[in-house]
Amino acid sequence: MFVNPSGFETRAARPGGTARPMPARRETAGTLTVDVIETETELEALRPGWQALHRRDPEANVFLSWDWMATALRQNPGRWRVYAVRAGRRCLCIFPVKYRVHWSKSRDELQSELEAGGRLLWSEYTGFLCDPERQQEALQALAGRMARAPWAKLSVRYEPTRTRAEQFTAAFPEDAFRTTWKPYRINDGETDNLVSPQVALPADYETYLQQCLSRKTREKLRRLFRRHLDTGEVRVTETTAQTFDRDAGHLLRFWIDRWTAQKGAETARTVAGNYRRILKTALDLNLLFMPVLWRGDRPIGALGHILDPHRRAVHFIVAGRDPEPGLPPSGMLLHAWSIRQAIESGYALYDFCHGNEAYKYSFGARDKPLTYFSVRRRADAAETPMLDPISTSEALERAIGFIEAGRTAAASAACRQIMFDCL
Repeated sequence: MFVNPSGFETRAARPGGTARPMPARRETAGTLTVDVIETETELEALRPGWQALHRRDPEANVFLSWDWMATALRQNPGRWRVYAVRAGRRCLCIFPVKYRVHWSKSRDELQSELEAGGRLLWSEYTGFLCDPERQQEALQALAGRMARAPWAKLSVRYEPTRTRAEQFTAAFPEDAFRTTWKPYRINDGETDNLVSPQVALPADYETYLQQCLSRKTREKLRRLFRRHLDTGEVRVTETTAQTFDRDAGHLLRFWIDRWTAQKGAETARTVAGNYRRILKTALDLNLLFMPVLWRGDRPIGALGHILDPHRRAVHFIVAGRDPEPGLPPSGMLLHAWSIRQAIESGYALYDFCHGNEAYKYSFGARDKPLTYFSVRRRADAAETPMLDPISTSEALERAIGFIEAGRTAAASAACRQIMFDCL
């Protein structure tokens, strides 16, 4: 191998004489250095800088914390990289990314597509950790480094700052890349999933009732608590390591029963499995808050939350309830009970997370907008190959799939591409 002055290694030329660039593990952009991390050893070495940057970043959240993201990355070897921008030994920006392989019908080729790395664990929020004092220059260095790596499209959904997304995307040269800002609606377009209703919590629960709720809702909650909780008709337990399997089983059974008709049985089971993995990760990290509502020995509802002690936030993730008529309204009782517990525990934010469903606003929530952007490499300006060697294993699986399906032309094109771009 040879190292050329641009900082890329090169291997054998492609047909037609174009050498394949291999991404350097470290590049210097002005006074900043951009490291590309893809092994567990390198990831562990980044831990102190990651944790220090997380403490300095006023926009940081639990889903970009070291503990959460290291868990997601370690569970998915070979599917991620972490870009780290440094000034000397000080981390200024960290951006974890997830890789997948896409078959382009228009170009008859395999392409690496990138997403925010948090989606490996279905994180509610994704994006960038940044030092606020050098945010823009760090994001510019990050974009410059990523522009020279082999990929076709980068999509980032649920980025919560907008400013960082704009600074990052603006640093890609327009003659080689196209940025689009996307909507994201679910439930047949009824729900805007790029909105997170959130409740700023006061110092005590009575103030919350008086200042955050309408008179009608406040009186309704008082009646429900007196009638159902205060009388002992229903009770609330909090999930522990010993009760997790039982409680998560109840919650997700209710969730599957609710959504199977709309999503289909297979999809409902898959999504429920994803929720279980998120909740189990939170349990393992001591970040799970999962109240269960019982009527006698019968569970009738449950909520899954992830705690963020750094930002004093409680993130609601998933709910399940028994739909039998005549039961107490478990959703309303549990959310109100959870908000009271959050206030009493010193938390400052109750986050309903994605989706502007109407019920969330009855608890005093206000909208937090999120962004969803895509950066796509223009095909007519693409001198850099679009298949990254990190995707070799998945690319081979796709080629084998083409062979098994009798798609010989696609299989041949994929194999040639893997040979020249990856091996």
